[in-house]
Amino acid sequence: MRVRVQDAHSGIKSVKLFAENTLLEEKPGGSGEEYAFKVNRDTLPEGAVALRVVAEDLAGNTQEATVPVEVDRTPPTVVWKAPADGAVVSGTVALEVEATDNVGVAKVEFFAGSTKLGEATSAPFTFNWNTLGYPDGPVTLKARAVDAAGNAAEATLTVTVANQPKVFWLNPTPNQKVAGSVDLQVEVQALRPIYRVEFYFGPDENSMSKVPGTPTPSGNTYTLSWDVLQVQPGNYLLKVVVVDVQGSQAQATIPVEVGSAFVITTPAEGDKVGPGANRSIVAITVGINGTLPPGVSVTRVAIYINGEYQGDATSDTAGDGSQRLS
Repeated sequence: MRVRVQDAHSGIKSVKLFAENTLLEEKPGGSGEEYAFKVNRDTLPEGAVALRVVAEDLAGNTQEATVPVEVDRTPPTVVWKAPADGAVVSGTVALEVEATDNVGVAKVEFFAGSTKLGEATSAPFTFNWNTLGYPDGPVTLKARAVDAAGNAAEATLTVTVANQPKVFWLNPTPNQKVAGSVDLQVEVQALRPIYRVEFYFGPDENSMSKVPGTPTPSGNTYTLSWDVLQVQPGNYLLKVVVVDVQGSQAQATIPVEVGSAFVITTPAEGDKVGPGANRSIVAITVGINGTLPPGVSVTRVAIYINGEYQGDATSDTAGDGSQRLS
């Protein structure tokens, strides 16, 4: 604290600072009109205290001034009301604490880790926390209550941020048989922007290969054309991986069967052919199973019987405009 002392006659001999009747500090005169004192709050009694400044001049005259102060060394109390310790949170979360003090709470500061989120200066002490800017996982929340005297108290709790996206297969469906070209299609539900969507396939979870290409988004739907002609027929797992801008991800896996893009439609499986069946001449019809990838067309069909090459089928245009192989 600073005091101004003036004496127009003999000059100042000393300036003393008292707390009630206890001398705290004495300064000699002759150092100008202003005198600065440092008061250690911890040396004062709690509650109302009268600080007295007594100035004495060289003639022995004294004059004093009194300043009443309130000494407060009692910190506030602060208790979390929401969210609960251990809660799983997402989106915007209302943070709320109850804070009390023997004199009065000046403010409550809210922290996530070491980052200050904001503060409230009056009850109810609340703050809306947007969790979308935080990676998924545990976060320590801290509320720090401060009174007018600078006394502070803290309360902490831990929550788990869970804003990870969700993904659902639209096409193909589980155990579907696919061939030729198939549109891989998923629906993504996400609170944060999506960073990437990737498709994988393989015989098991440990032997996955990435499906080439970048999926095309349309709203919440992501689509990628898969050229199954490049895949050996058999049973596979299809997996989609979705990653948002905070690095959180979601996965979904389904089983599918990859079949040949071409199928012999006639004769049918198990049909009897030959002179004994009155079918000496048999027309072999080859159909396309599924849809061929863009830009892919059939240029040659070779016929084998019991593994021996019989010749190539020829193509012509049928009456309905379709291509016919014979």
